[in-house]
Amino acid sequence: MKKILLLFLLLVPVMVSAENEEKEYFIYNIFSFSGSIKNEGFSLKVDDGVSIEKYKDENGKKIVFNTPAAALMYLASQGWEMYVSGATVEGGSAMGTGSTDTSSYWIMRKKCSKEEFESALSKGRMK
Repeated sequence: MKKILLLFLLLVPVMVSAENEEKEYFIYNIFSFSGSIKNEGFSLKVDDGVSIEKYKDENGKKIVFNTPAAALMYLASQGWEMYVSGATVEGGSAMGTGSTDTSSYWIMRKKCSKEEFESALSKGRMK
């Protein structure tokens, strides 16, 4: 009986703390590269769930980065964190020759309130 009582006393705080945890909400954006990563100077396109546009600063001016690392550090300084990175490949061939085009992307997320999340969710839905 003492063991059951001790187990109950140990589990109650764990169960109560799990109930009190608030759900975290995130806004997700997909950033893709425009230009060649091999050369300095490229811009980002951002898919914010509503539209896909060139990434701009708070004044509406397109930002050009020296390197992908510079872009990643800038986004991190703005509160974005890496969620997934990847690439898409498209290509074709005809008469024995072909070509491929690879596009890199980052899916980044930023913490937000429940209200901000619900607003972004409703803006991104097709009507």
